[in-house]
Amino acid sequence: MSPLLQQTLRILDPQALPHSFGLSNFADFMNFQGGERVALQRGRTVTYFRLNDRGFYLKRNHFNAREFLKCLLHLRWPPRNALGEWENIQFVRNAGIVTVNPVAAGEKTFLGIELASFIVIEELYGARSLEKIIEEDSAESLTGERRSWKQSLVRGVAQMARRLHSAGLCHQDFYLGHIFLDGAGTLYLIDLQRVRRFRKVPRRFIVKDLGQLNYSAGLTGKFSKTDRMRFLLHYLGGTSLGPDEKRLARSILAKTERIARHTVKLLRRRRQRGELP
Repeated sequence: MSPLLQQTLRILDPQALPHSFGLSNFADFMNFQGGERVALQRGRTVTYFRLNDRGFYLKRNHFNAREFLKCLLHLRWPPRNALGEWENIQFVRNAGIVTVNPVAAGEKTFLGIELASFIVIEELYGARSLEKIIEEDSAESLTGERRSWKQSLVRGVAQMARRLHSAGLCHQDFYLGHIFLDGAGTLYLIDLQRVRRFRKVPRRFIVKDLGQLNYSAGLTGKFSKTDRMRFLLHYLGGTSLGPDEKRLARSILAKTERIARHTVKLLRRRRQRGELP
């Protein structure tokens, strides 16, 4: 292999992916043909498969010239997709947030530019996204127990967001579909590929994360203005909003509206590329 061409492979749990299944080197993972494809984006696929009664998601990334040029036009070096997500998982855990278990990851680079990469993440057994849980909730009215559950959920998500940002991290895809809940009441944060790290998270990134969350909460039609206010107070750690906090709230609402407009355009482009039905 040329010294300019580098290849990295990390397998954290060899028992999960035994050699007998033919997954022992970088090419094996990138060429894997089994399982069911569950997501398709430009330069990226996600496949679900099972081995020894365990479920896994295989995320594979391939060099995409348009995405590469987009990063350069925004004066950003293209990210390390799989190994970047591997590292982000550790940072999120260190922030006290429960997340996924990575099993294996690898990348191939040329002159520091990622050509291909993959990461294998084990399924979160018994957990579902808040997006699905809330959308499928058929309760017409809130009983005392249901109201308590909802308030606990709002508080838990707010604490997750507070821990994330306090640790200098922003998610950048902070939607209800990326927050999972299991039967024991544990919240998980997933899909950490785009997480960015700062000494202190800039305000615009905080607004972006909270705007994304507010947008996805609005799509469910299950969260009132009181719920949103309660979330913000838990996030800020206060009992009322001062002038700075009110400006933050207005910025989040404005960002929510921009996300809604952008999402319409994004979905149209993805359908044109054949990524969505």
